[in-house]
Amino acid sequence: MTRPGDRGAGIGPGTFRSIPWASISGIVFALAFLAGAIIQTRGQLRTELRNQLARRDGVLLSALLRQQLAAPGEGVPADPLLAVLETIRLPQLPGVLSVGLYDLESRFTAALPATAAETLLDPELAAAALRSKVGSRFRPAAVLAGESVLSDPEAASSVPVPVLEVVVPVPDPETGAVAGFARFLLRGEGLAAEYAELDANLRQQALTAFALAGGAMTLVLGWAFHRLGRSNRRLLRANHELALAAKTSAVGAVASHLIHGLRNPLAGLQQFVLGRGDGASGGDWTDAAATARRMKAMIDDVVRVLREDSGDAGYEISTDELLHLVARKVGPLAEERQVLLKSSAQGGVMLANRDANLVLLILENLAVNAVQATPAGREVSVAMRSVQGRSSFSVTDQGPGLPAAVQAALFTPVTSTKAGGTGIGLALSGQLARHLGAELGLVRTGADGTEFCLRLPAADAAIPPG
Repeated sequence: MTRPGDRGAGIGPGTFRSIPWASISGIVFALAFLAGAIIQTRGQLRTELRNQLARRDGVLLSALLRQQLAAPGEGVPADPLLAVLETIRLPQLPGVLSVGLYDLESRFTAALPATAAETLLDPELAAAALRSKVGSRFRPAAVLAGESVLSDPEAASSVPVPVLEVVVPVPDPETGAVAGFARFLLRGEGLAAEYAELDANLRQQALTAFALAGGAMTLVLGWAFHRLGRSNRRLLRANHELALAAKTSAVGAVASHLIHGLRNPLAGLQQFVLGRGDGASGGDWTDAAATARRMKAMIDDVVRVLREDSGDAGYEISTDELLHLVARKVGPLAEERQVLLKSSAQGGVMLANRDANLVLLILENLAVNAVQATPAGREVSVAMRSVQGRSSFSVTDQGPGLPAAVQAALFTPVTSTKAGGTGIGLALSGQLARHLGAELGLVRTGADGTEFCLRLPAADAAIPPG
């Protein structure tokens, strides 16, 4: 009986069905995190580049104003207002809307044009001008009503327009110290166009970065989740095999006790049947004696395998000896059914006794099946050869081949076409092969016969004979 605890450490099919959704969720979360990081970086870069573009025009204004104040020769304007007037007349500065002069306390002193409104100077821009010689701020929707413009006084209206506000320090012509501030109000259409182009470029670069990094991340995470899913499937199979091994261990303990209990009574039964077989009615009793002898030989083999598997003694058996044992065990059945049993070995190797015992059980079961499937007068071949460092055993018969239904359910218990067969022989052989780490499979089947092949792992074929 299987208890709930025998199923493994909480691992079931539902756990693994959820893995694709977990992988998709993980990839989506990673892409969302990447998108957030790119958006944040793009926003910071956008702000920094916009500030640099706005500061660029402010630096140009400051340099031109200083050049006018420090121009040598006669006619140099010593008055800051005249210097500002000369500055805004330069062709490098198109689009000046108004200019205001302020003292160090940010109080309004003069303006161009003279009819301009007395606007307040932003303390933050004044502080920035003192720190870095220029303070600038872009206003995308400024209302110019109440402020006059130099070129067209009627242009000022309540319609919002983009403007650039620049504040530069005005030095004293004699001492060079900061005497006040000049506030320039410039048209911002050109800067707004640059901002739009900058945003478009940053958006395109962000999308490209997301596509490249996201694609690479999706591939890497998809590969990682694929590996994880494959490892989980292996873990599920290992968990299943572990549960099966636990059940088999319990059954094996019961079987071992039962076999040891049957051994002595079967020996007595064999002696009794042999004694009756010597009498006049020896026909049926002779068959019974042969059956009892075969049963005792099978029990002796199982007891030997159990004893050697649980013992500490270890030795090696050559593949030639192994094939000889197969021929000795299956030979009487082959003679009885008038089937020729052949065995051959090419490039024999040495096997550990524990592995050899399991290989012997597999080959004996395959050979018995082959003999039973082969008509009288034909032959069964048991051969061994070494292929790329791996021992390979093949059992070939000359029977009619396996039906399609049997081929579809090979190594499945309770699948047999023989009268009275249980169909458990091939299933047990498959389990024994997996225990060895070997491969047992059907090579071919048809009207000319059937061939099974048992391939041992390379580690088992590493010791040459002798």
